[in-house]
Amino acid sequence: MKMARANEKDLEAALTVSRIIEDLEKGYMPGDDDTEETEFFDQDDPEHCKRALGAILSAAQQGSIFRVTFGMAVVLDSRNKLLDPAADTLELHPDHVRNAALAAIAQQKGEA
Repeated sequence: MKMARANEKDLEAALTVSRIIEDLEKGYMPGDDDTEETEFFDQDDPEHCKRALGAILSAAQQGSIFRVTFGMAVVLDSRNKLLDPAADTLELHPDHVRNAALAAIAQQKGEA
């Protein structure tokens, strides 16, 4: 499957949104990096929720989070045979590893 590749702005937006959500999950309000003051997030406070949602939407508007997440879904889709489905980490599919090894052997034989 082909799809548009995420660009630097898309990745930056996705990472920023992820950081904001993680901060909220840990109980912190998203804040300016310029201030050292810690503010705790209260999900029962409508003003906090409004500010948190504003921060998420503002960050998301800087790129396409869909392009990042859907792109990763395409990469992880076992039908595309890009990554090793048996690995817990991002590793090349065994077919690609084998083909690279065969190509290296063929190149060495051609140089001999």
